[in-house]
Amino acid sequence: MRPRTVLGLLPADLARLARDELLAWMPAVPVIMALAVRLGASPVLAALGLRAELAQEWSARIDVTAFGIVVPVLIGTVVGFMLLGEKEDRVWDALAVTPVSLRGYLAWRAAGASLVAVGACAMCLRIGGLNDLGIARVCGVALAAAPLAGATALGLACWTTDTVQGFAAVKLSLVVLILPAVLPGAGIGGWLLAVVPSWWPARAYREFAAGNASAPAWAAGSILVCGAVAGTALRRITRHGAPR
Repeated sequence: MRPRTVLGLLPADLARLARDELLAWMPAVPVIMALAVRLGASPVLAALGLRAELAQEWSARIDVTAFGIVVPVLIGTVVGFMLLGEKEDRVWDALAVTPVSLRGYLAWRAAGASLVAVGACAMCLRIGGLNDLGIARVCGVALAAAPLAGATALGLACWTTDTVQGFAAVKLSLVVLILPAVLPGAGIGGWLLAVVPSWWPARAYREFAAGNASAPAWAAGSILVCGAVAGTALRRITRHGAPR
């Protein structure tokens, strides 16, 4: 999409977001989560009397679950619900008489969600204070996690028909997506979870936390896997039309 077109859409997006009682509060959730984790996670783990090693392990699991999975999914959910509203209002059909293609429009929406997620994930990882990764590794984790936002947005737009169905899909998806972060990652059982897109940013987090040189490869894997999910949804919409 042309930069002028993108800039023209941004004010309308912000106005729509402010008017929607359901979505208006969601952009604040990541910051609230980060502050809650910063203030509450360490005292809770200390109160449980966990060994230092186990407490550190659970700190990492909370960190990647909250800010490497839930935050990008929430951002993708906001964009996905905006796309659902446009689908219900037949805005996508109206694009046929404009210079903007549906494929380009949806790809831009997914890319925008992922770009916002990069900043949000990095900010929340720093605010949460559960890691000592440093700026470079935090950015690496954020880059690995952010594509979940684009995949979530296009997944909602493609495979759900309305807001009610969308919320049900998000709740079910979150249950599945957090599994790779909270379950032990060792052994063949951990590799079986590789079919879940969130397994890749969770694995990237572990590699960055360990300081392994292979960490960027896991981040790249996350981008490819989430990109494949988003691409599948995009092709489904543009070739066959999303369910109505």
